[in-house]
Amino acid sequence: MAVHLLERLATEAIGLAADALEVEYKDGFEEVFVSIGQIGFCITRFESSSDAAVRLREACDRLSRQKHPRRISVDGLEYGLRCSTSDSFGEDAFQLTLRPSPRTQADGVAAARRPALRPEV
Repeated sequence: MAVHLLERLATEAIGLAADALEVEYKDGFEEVFVSIGQIGFCITRFESSSDAAVRLREACDRLSRQKHPRRISVDGLEYGLRCSTSDSFGEDAFQLTLRPSPRTQADGVAAARRPALRPEV
């Protein structure tokens, strides 16, 4: 069940064309941020004592110890999900990278992540 929560958050981040997902503790909450290039913003937060926050931390911790990325499928495209851990003021912080899988067709990935072109004036 914890993996499902992490996959749902990763799917939402991919839908926003994010490169990364971060989970950090702040003021009694586990906050989930997405990063799109140099821009980042919070998409959700869970009270740190809640079951969802505990499951999310456990899933991130398990993923950070895996040698190979976890594969997830979003809209028919495959992505690799990796996690690293860092210290943030004495608490574990998790950084998840979201990368298109080499198995996925390059045209499909480019089309899914490319912003719409504006006509030249």
